[in-house]
Amino acid sequence: MPPIPVYLKSDADAARPGDDEFYWLTQNGAFLCRNHPFFTSDVPTRRPVKALAPHEAGVVVRYPKVKAAMLETIVGFFHRAYELHGSESVVLLLWDVAGRRYRLLVPDQEATVWQSWGGQRFAHDVRYKVPPLQPGHLLVGDVHCHGDMAAYASFTDRADEVYRDGVHGVVGRVERDPPDFHLELAIDGHRFPLEMDQVFERYGKRRTFVPKAWLDKVRVKVEGLGGRPAAAWSWAEDDWAPRRNQRE
Repeated sequence: MPPIPVYLKSDADAARPGDDEFYWLTQNGAFLCRNHPFFTSDVPTRRPVKALAPHEAGVVVRYPKVKAAMLETIVGFFHRAYELHGSESVVLLLWDVAGRRYRLLVPDQEATVWQSWGGQRFAHDVRYKVPPLQPGHLLVGDVHCHGDMAAYASFTDRADEVYRDGVHGVVGRVERDPPDFHLELAIDGHRFPLEMDQVFERYGKRRTFVPKAWLDKVRVKVEGLGGRPAAAWSWAEDDWAPRRNQRE
């Protein structure tokens, strides 16, 4: 039996093919169409178009490798932020086109933590806005920390990254060294799992020096406390300084 013919509908006023049965590939999907003596139908279909060759999602990664020292610095920042706040945190990965090198950007961010009556904190999430980038810099990915939880792409992570093409890394169990790592590449709404060494050089140990300017970017909203109002906190050099939540 010959395969059902396939036509592309490239014009809204295209003439209807005269075949008894055919596939019409259109802007809003594939349709199985029939010209029957008793009816004419166009039905959206997910049936495989047998006249076409099969194909599968795939990706070939050609990212330059991120230096080990850069990943170790990221982990050091995550570890210090978790020590201070018990929170998640995030770093953006930029590509300097002229310099042909990666650069790190720590955006202003607000991390939410849940705190029990006993004072124990549980990292919940972290939110941020991508700031304006310097000319010649591309946002190619991000890495965020799950605190003491495992490294994986959560439902929230996947939803946030649907329309954000690039590398998305997660660091988990940050109290350990080495911590857990998870890496995916999102392109046009599809996610490809990657091995860390496809993008990053081999990790050694976290760096202990963390710029204070990075830590100052982390604002923390504490929730819980037996129903007490949530407060936002920022880390000062030697003490806790309460600050009103200034969500943009």
